[in-house]
Amino acid sequence: MITVEQLRDADQNIVEDVNRLLPQLRESADEHTGSLEELRAIVNDENVALIVARDDGKVVGMATLYVMTKFSKRVGTVEDVVVDDSYRGKGLATRIMNTLIEIAREKDVRTLSLTSRPAREAANKLYQKLGFKRKETNVYRMKL
Repeated sequence: MITVEQLRDADQNIVEDVNRLLPQLRESADEHTGSLEELRAIVNDENVALIVARDDGKVVGMATLYVMTKFSKRVGTVEDVVVDDSYRGKGLATRIMNTLIEIAREKDVRTLSLTSRPAREAANKLYQKLGFKRKETNVYRMKL
């Protein structure tokens, strides 16, 4: 049975699972070498919620919610939504996102934002089905 929950503990096996998942999401191979120290920092941060889908303990899907307090509201950003290729089409991304959305509500988040490449057609359809609206904007990024 596959469970979906907020990750509360970090160990090397989970790091390996996450590092196996992220290349299925990201274009650049050098962006998926997270460490146990980084995972522990995420799990222990009260403004971050890492939601995982597990099959017999193995992480097969994930999404991360980052919460920021601004002057007039709390906002959330969703990052790294990915389900292992062999588990896609089973509703796991929907379960992961619904869990993430519920946690965002519990944290009094007023607005959730995310980005998704146009080539990720299934993901874009899912986000729209869940109620996300496409926002016309320019995305700027600076590598430091």
